[in-house]
Amino acid sequence: MPMPQISLTKLVIDDMVTKLKEQVGNTLAVEYYPEKPASYRLNHANGALLVNYARSNYPKHDDIQAIIRPREQVYTVTIVARNLHDRYGAVPLVDWVLAMLSGHTPVNCTKPLYPVKDFFDSHEAGLWFYGVDFATELVLVQTLPVNEI
Repeated sequence: MPMPQISLTKLVIDDMVTKLKEQVGNTLAVEYYPEKPASYRLNHANGALLVNYARSNYPKHDDIQAIIRPREQVYTVTIVARNLHDRYGAVPLVDWVLAMLSGHTPVNCTKPLYPVKDFFDSHEAGLWFYGVDFATELVLVQTLPVNEI
């Protein structure tokens, strides 16, 4: 089987990045989570929002022939801030991210984004890292012919 030409997961990440960029303008950097997090450098004066796929959950289903089931996907928006409580501090940015993405339905999703949790991640080299996890749902459809199961 050849690799699919389109990744639905990547399309959701792209959609979330676009939505956040539309909302924040030049106020913050909005980027994909870096390939090499240890070497990430914050270049924006106020902070950054980094979007990443975290995991999927598959509820138990009793599929009889073809596999067609909901796929709950979780995405993390990592907040990188220079301060904790000022206007662009990590704590107010958590609330802003929640307001911007809660209820937004990304492309190809059957449910709007809803918050799962927000959390303190770390404080390194003068930067505060917080995360906000959002979940949404897509439908996973078997691509192999049914008779090959």
